[in-house]
Amino acid sequence: MCIFFLQLPNNIIFVLPTTWHKADLKNTALPEYQHSTPDCIDLPFQYFTRYFDDQIIRHITYQTNLYAAQKDINTTFTTNENEILTFVTILIYMGIVELPSVDDYWARKTNVPQVANLMSSKRFKLLKRVIHFNNNTRIYGTSDRFFKIRPLFSFINTAFRRESQTPKQSVDEVMVAYKGKKAGNLRQYIKSKPDKWGFKLFARASEDGFIHDMCDTSETTTVGTQGQPGRTELESLHSGQSRRWRKRLCLMVPVTVTSDDGILAVRWKDNKTVTFLSTDMGVAPMSTVIRYCSETKKREPVSCPAVIRSYNDNMRGIDKSDMLVHLYRTPMKSKRWYLRLFTYIIDVSLTNAWVVYKRDSPPSSRRSSSSFVESLTSSTDVPKPIRGHRSHTPNLAVRFDMSLFHAPVHGEHQTCKHCSRKGNIMRSNVVCRVCKVHLCMNSERNCFVKYHEEVA
Repeated sequence: MCIFFLQLPNNIIFVLPTTWHKADLKNTALPEYQHSTPDCIDLPFQYFTRYFDDQIIRHITYQTNLYAAQKDINTTFTTNENEILTFVTILIYMGIVELPSVDDYWARKTNVPQVANLMSSKRFKLLKRVIHFNNNTRIYGTSDRFFKIRPLFSFINTAFRRESQTPKQSVDEVMVAYKGKKAGNLRQYIKSKPDKWGFKLFARASEDGFIHDMCDTSETTTVGTQGQPGRTELESLHSGQSRRWRKRLCLMVPVTVTSDDGILAVRWKDNKTVTFLSTDMGVAPMSTVIRYCSETKKREPVSCPAVIRSYNDNMRGIDKSDMLVHLYRTPMKSKRWYLRLFTYIIDVSLTNAWVVYKRDSPPSSRRSSSSFVESLTSSTDVPKPIRGHRSHTPNLAVRFDMSLFHAPVHGEHQTCKHCSRKGNIMRSNVVCRVCKVHLCMNSERNCFVKYHEEVA
């Protein structure tokens, strides 16, 4: 914003300097944010599905079934929207009750009924292995490094942007923790972050921690308040805090200067000298902050410009969202790096749901964050699985009555009724439509014929 570049057809770049003069910038008055409280408070599950909505569930269901078919054309695996929602619910509850291993949730001594009663361990692991978010056949030729997870980012950002915008927002980096090596250079190391290894995203948040927008480092997009009057504080980006060696700033001697296109540059000595850029806040009115002085060994009052005070007051939105995400972070250990971003999308949706719930509900009847998440998992509208019994042995008269037309039909892979009686464990997807038992029927074995001809 301080230097303008013109690129000519012959690839010659000219730098047009901005004129700076010593002057302050007039503060811009912002409208007060008034949140309209609803007459009826929704259930936690309804808040969550405002963002992680049916469109996302349908997309995941379709892409998972597509991936399973692409991986093994003969597979009988299929899933549905209820099962995907159950899978997400289990992941959320695993963030509340943390155990060392996924198997512990189904183990006899450490069994967690809220998880084990919703889905079997075998089915959960199978879903985790095949869950997918984009069509692999379209990845060739694309330059999008986040292709595997891109549709979910698009859906979730659309849902977040539907929420009413607050006047004061902040933009900062967000680290999604990931230490695996399968992501290549998508994984970054930032020494100053609590999660030093992971994926770096940029997010725009309100003061209370609601994430309005997210984008990755490879995405070309704009981050703003979408035409509404507002103030956005930024860290290490185009405005807000700036590097002191930035072009046309490193030569500035005055403490406060303003460009001819309305950009204020301020240098202020805190623990170190910091440089700020602003387009709507000036130096006045000055305020006082308390800082520790190494010379006097005491805490001394220091004058602070208004633009820096505003930055310190309004940059906490991203940090608050990070704190809420880390309270009950969804666990997902996998070599597939995009699954970590999938669980982060679940966590951010859950955090945003909690923030909006806090806005809507009065303090006297407000749930705690842990109660909110726990009640979300218990109120999820998913059908409980019906545990199957052992397959019955059909009546011998029915079994050997050839007039009943014992035709083979395709079904799920289960233990062959004939082979298992011989002591072998073989599986087949061929079912007798009359006897309702699974029987092998291939080039090596024809248990279907033998089962209906001989008495075991």
